[in-house]
Amino acid sequence: MAGDPAAIDAGFYDELRRHYSEPEIVELGAFIGFNIGYHTFFGTLKFYPMFAPDGRLVDQQESARIYGAAPVSLAGAAA
Repeated sequence: MAGDPAAIDAGFYDELRRHYSEPEIVELGAFIGFNIGYHTFFGTLKFYPMFAPDGRLVDQQESARIYGAAPVSLAGAAA
């Protein structure tokens, strides 16, 4: 959705309607939009993920050791 909004067409929503009600689709879209914005914003602050790949809660220093020089949320960000 964030990378190619034009790819989201009527067929996409028709498929969603097979599984979800209209209010559920709106809620799902709002949730996705919030999370994309949230991760983009925190990426600009260079916050690292708070969970390790194995699911452990980690602090920023350990997360930096795990994920490297750039936070994961910045790895695929558009310039």
